Amino acid sequence: MKQCYTLTGLDVLGKIRSYIRFLTVILLYVTFALPASAQGGGKAVSGIVKDDTGNPLIGVTVTVPGTTKGTTTDANGTYTINADNSESLNFSYVGYKPQTIHVNNQSTIDVTMSEDNTSLEEVVVVGYGVQKRRDIVGAVETLSTKGLEERMGSSMSISRSLQGAIPGLTMTFSDGKPNRGATVRIRGAENSIGSGGSALVMVDGVETDMSTVNPDDIESITVLKDASSTAVYGARGTFGVILLTTKKPQKGSAKVTYNGTFTFYKRATKPQMVTNGYDYTTSFLESYVNAFGKDPSNINNVFKFSRTWYNELARRNSDPSYEKWRVNNRNVYEYFGNTNWYDVFYKDYTTGHQHNISVTGGGDVASYYVSGRMFEQDGIYNAGDEKYQQFNVKAKGIVNVKPWLRVENTTDFMYRYSHQPTSHTGISTTPMTVSRMLNHQAYPVALVTNPDGTWTEAAVYTGWAGFVEGNSWRKDRKFDMNNRTAVTIDLLKDVLVAAADVSFYFNQTDRRQAVNSYTYYTGYTGPDSSGERPSGSLYEERSYNRQKVASSATLTYTPRLGDNHSLSIMGGWNIEDYTYKSNLMSREGIIIPGKPNFSLLEGETMTLKDNGSYDWGLVGAFYRVSYSYKGKYLLEASGRYDGNSKFPSNQRWGFFPSGSVGWRISEENFMKNANWLDNLKIRASVGSAGNGLISDAYAYLSTMSIAQSSLLNNGSVFNYTQAPSPIPKSLTWEKATTYDLGLDFEAFNGRLNFSADIYRKKTTDMYVVGEELPAVFGNSAPKGNYADMRTDGWEASLSWRDSHKVAGKTLSYNIKVAVWDNTSKITRYTAKTGTLPTNYSINYYEGMTLGEMWGYKCDGLFQSDEEAQTWANYSKFTNRSATWQAGDPRYLDLNGDGYVNNGNNTIYDHGDLVKIGNTTPRYSYSIQGGVRWNGIGISMMWQGVGKRDWYPAKESGYFWGQYGRPYSMALPWHNSDRWSPTNRGAYWPRLVGYSASDSGLILAQPNTRYVQDASYIRLKNLTIDYNFPKELVNKIGLQALKIYVSGENLLTFSPLKKYAKNYDPEGIYAGDADYGTNKFGSDNFGDGDGYPVMKSYTIGLSITF
Repeated sequence: MKQCYTLTGLDVLGKIRSYIRFLTVILLYVTFALPASAQGGGKAVSGIVKDDTGNPLIGVTVTVPGTTKGTTTDANGTYTINADNSESLNFSYVGYKPQTIHVNNQSTIDVTMSEDNTSLEEVVVVGYGVQKRRDIVGAVETLSTKGLEERMGSSMSISRSLQGAIPGLTMTFSDGKPNRGATVRIRGAENSIGSGGSALVMVDGVETDMSTVNPDDIESITVLKDASSTAVYGARGTFGVILLTTKKPQKGSAKVTYNGTFTFYKRATKPQMVTNGYDYTTSFLESYVNAFGKDPSNINNVFKFSRTWYNELARRNSDPSYEKWRVNNRNVYEYFGNTNWYDVFYKDYTTGHQHNISVTGGGDVASYYVSGRMFEQDGIYNAGDEKYQQFNVKAKGIVNVKPWLRVENTTDFMYRYSHQPTSHTGISTTPMTVSRMLNHQAYPVALVTNPDGTWTEAAVYTGWAGFVEGNSWRKDRKFDMNNRTAVTIDLLKDVLVAAADVSFYFNQTDRRQAVNSYTYYTGYTGPDSSGERPSGSLYEERSYNRQKVASSATLTYTPRLGDNHSLSIMGGWNIEDYTYKSNLMSREGIIIPGKPNFSLLEGETMTLKDNGSYDWGLVGAFYRVSYSYKGKYLLEASGRYDGNSKFPSNQRWGFFPSGSVGWRISEENFMKNANWLDNLKIRASVGSAGNGLISDAYAYLSTMSIAQSSLLNNGSVFNYTQAPSPIPKSLTWEKATTYDLGLDFEAFNGRLNFSADIYRKKTTDMYVVGEELPAVFGNSAPKGNYADMRTDGWEASLSWRDSHKVAGKTLSYNIKVAVWDNTSKITRYTAKTGTLPTNYSINYYEGMTLGEMWGYKCDGLFQSDEEAQTWANYSKFTNRSATWQAGDPRYLDLNGDGYVNNGNNTIYDHGDLVKIGNTTPRYSYSIQGGVRWNGIGISMMWQGVGKRDWYPAKESGYFWGQYGRPYSMALPWHNSDRWSPTNRGAYWPRLVGYSASDSGLILAQPNTRYVQDASYIRLKNLTIDYNFPKELVNKIGLQALKIYVSGENLLTFSPLKKYAKNYDPEGIYAGDADYGTNKFGSDNFGDGDGYPVMKSYTIGLSITF
């Protein structure tokens, strides 16, 4: 029985929860008890704030320094605030130079604000604090969501909008399903081959699943890339940190904003396949006969084939007036259809809509921000009621209890629901993808229904009958609640600040699944005969419960050292406690198909078990010291001391320091005449962080599992305890050490910006399988800290922005180009088997570059039977045909031993295999640009990958077609460019079935001829918007009104379109991740079998009241 371990003996969880409740009650009391509109003492001062062109500025923050008094300008740019004659007013607005003006008995103060194009004074959110951009010495990138607003309406989460937006940040999706989460990587295609690990995502200081956040709530995004920037987050931020900062409450009268969109979705790449029944059957026959040398008796396993039927099919194909079915002389249905099964299943397009509403306001004492969102996207199928929904509610409040005491509370609720129709070939809760069923049972000659309207066996087998009847489905529900309460105390104004917070995260996820059987009437003895598929029914429920309680506290000391010196010292601690519980219940025998319920099941086979539960904890103390001299010599040191309950007591703790330096050359005296130069800074950093994200919270314990025998003892089975599991010699932190050298350049008043970094990341003590154990030991080797990896990379971005007067109006424009790349190499791997990676298994060896593709060199196609039969020995490859013939692939015998094979598939003996490519995306890039004039804005983003190799795995029907299974879909280009005696220069070999359906087959083995170039460039987004003039909007009682149209994935250019026309370059992954992962090329997991990547067209409306 597994032992649960908690970090301390104290009831930390209970105490923290009590603290949450206490602070929440105080916050609610103060929020509603104190007047939200109080403006403090003093006389009223009012005025108008405008820009250089005379237009009023909305939302300018007006404050009285040293007090809690503040407000914002309204739609007309006007403000009113109470201030004493001896006080000053501070005016600040993003993108404009701040101003401070003394009141001096004035009752009206009008202000004109000038644009500040430089980013030096921009405040950037960093770990447990903020810094001005000019003082940052780490690799940090900030993105305002202002440029992403119009892109967010078509996606459930912000993840897809971030693709290509930030250099070094790679967002990968296994397919286009609306609720599909992203694989987030910062500086590396794979962070660790052991524990894994993704970038830490923090929303207002709380770790959060990015896909659950309302995109409309986000104000800015900061990405911390190097160890110097992430050190204070310790183990959680080992592989980079993404900080999402949500919109802050705005002081003043209540402001209501609505943002709504309606979107049309269409498949970005629509597959092409032969839909004529006769043409399909003809190529099927060729594929089968070439493989077996004889005619088939069936098309796959149920559809009968004979030459008599085939001749009748040819006759009816020549005259469209003939019926597409008949009852033969054995009283059995025969079909002669031209069914386009793709069109049967899929819609031409689908739709979605989302609605956001937010309210913000308040006064000097209390302010608030409340928002809600509803997102819904319909399914892509013509039946089955597929649907994806998400609902968000956010409440954020700030209470200035005293000038020195501020309390904040943020509460988020998220509910997500999806309903997916499913196909099944047996009583299993793993559904079959539609693509898989199109490959196996969707023959064009088969019909959907019989003449009397009953289902054909093809309709039932493919799953279409289940879609229509609606009784086989999967429903997922996810509920998240996040609450964070924070207190900030100015112990010494602007010198010593204390902050503490406590947060609670609760998640409840459940999955319900029903599998029912359906009746078909195809019959082997007559039209009235019937059958059922699958042969039974099943209902299953899974539940997942996650809870996390976290608390942190910091103390920041910023002494006043004069104009030449700047020092900031921050120290703190945090503690986190995680709990995960999962249960599974299932039973066969649904009595009423439309009402699956455990009270309405009658089957004897049932399951009730804990499906994997655990507890673990993390505690850490951290510090950061920042110093600058005259704003040009910058130093920063930080570190963290972490403890993790997943490790044994003697290896639980680790210290991870970092340091960075910066030199602002632009501030040197010898650069004082370079008036065009705003900033020139060189940065260098080195630091380490620990990764403790091993999947098994009890890997350091030798566990003994309880199992049930398969034998009977006195007429019944019995339980027994299995042998103890082995434990590794070493089980402690993986460590990632990053070296970074960077350059920041800004010139011409912020118009020109350039930033570049080169880095090396060493990930050591990765958690992988250790040295092999003797077979007589009776157990496999445990995992431990047995591997190291090195990642080398670089990233660069160049941007230009400017504005000019055109027809008396300001025309502004901008363009930004970003490029990044990295490679990773295994530098230590204790296990010495040296097994090579394949298309179907993940293996590593010392010296390996991640993503390596090993394969055979293909020297074209055999041009004669004699050449094929006298070539090197091909016994490595399964061949159902008696002999190799002209038109088959010609692989080279590189080692000259007379055999073409892979040796024992190791780095020591790889036979004729050589490195033929690499699957890691290389040279990622983006090009962004925009123009705005007279309220009209146009923006676009191109995103792409410069180099990536891909070899289609077995079972990938969209590529291999009838080279895989003979009865698979027929692809038009296979027929037009296939080898024959009259077409010897063709790309495709002669058509032989079962050449690519199993890993031992000749085409299923990667080779140089059929490896594909999966690089691409894509018009990721194009947006046109119009902001109505303020004068017009104000007349109808509004503050702002905007309409826009936006498109996603509108154009794609890729070499894939030459031979892999059915594939989207972002949709070449195996299967559907909802049904399993790492099942490369297995049945139901062919490449591209997942949910299609979509292009979208969105119309939107934004109104502020």
